[in-house]
Amino acid sequence: MKLLISLTYFILSFSSLEAKDNPKDPHDDDLKGKNLICYNDSLSVEDWGIKFLKNNEVKMYSLNKAIYEIYQYKRTYRTNIRNIIISKNNKIEFLINRSRLVLGNKSCKIVLGDPLILLQERIKSIKEDRKGKNRI
Repeated sequence: MKLLISLTYFILSFSSLEAKDNPKDPHDDDLKGKNLICYNDSLSVEDWGIKFLKNNEVKMYSLNKAIYEIYQYKRTYRTNIRNIIISKNNKIEFLINRSRLVLGNKSCKIVLGDPLILLQERIKSIKEDRKGKNRI
């Protein structure tokens, strides 16, 4: 009986530890103030702008190049030695490789400017490129 009680206590203690915030990864860095732009040359693949905010929040902007629309998303992030992990409702949504700065099939670079403004400028550039190919 004592063994059963001890085992139950151990299991309940372990499960309550998991319910709390997970212990912090030693490589979980605060990226507040950093900005990324992630491009792909294909006109059918969205470009992304990422702005790291305080309290492990991140604002993400996706550019739909077909219709020149920018969408905004609020997410949270954490880091480990290899990746920046962007989550929505505690479910991993995106991984950015920290050494290669790759988000899916897009190459990212660190930028000083506001990602939203840079994506708006990207729209202008894409429009000009498309118009430049017209012969009439």
